[in-house]
Amino acid sequence: RKAAKDPSRSIKLSGSEDIAKISRRENKALVYIVEGDNGELDKLILPVHGYGLWSTLYGFVALEDDLNTVAGLGFYDHAETPGLGGEVDNPRWKAIWPGKQVYKNGEVELALKKGTVSQGETNASYRVDGLAGATLTSRGVTNLVQFWLGENGFQPFLENYKRGDA
Repeated sequence: RKAAKDPSRSIKLSGSEDIAKISRRENKALVYIVEGDNGELDKLILPVHGYGLWSTLYGFVALEDDLNTVAGLGFYDHAETPGLGGEVDNPRWKAIWPGKQVYKNGEVELALKKGTVSQGETNASYRVDGLAGATLTSRGVTNLVQFWLGENGFQPFLENYKRGDA
């Protein structure tokens, strides 16, 4: 958190870049590489944060070894309203994320949907149920996920990692 506030260790985001409402993005981040028994990549865990309704949500998104499939999403710090935006902590909601796809044609497609995702609907593999009664928190989660997995977040790193250049 300190690095993002330090101009010598972060960059200022323009209004169009700052969809997560974080103002600045740190230049370096600690990512976690989880290896399987064979030493190959099993999961990659990325720190994420962005503004919800009342607070900045801080958490992690885990990706499977294809770097396109979500293994999980969780938040360790936020001040969203309990029972509404605070449902980001609900195990049932968090259980919807594993298996969701991130990228479609090189662009972040993963997003929360207002209401419930039906399995047969178009782009269901890229959609997560929105939080009932928490439209702004749901929008904030979509924005932070799209920012951090997008071109101004970790997407260049993920592409380099796939090529073996990271």
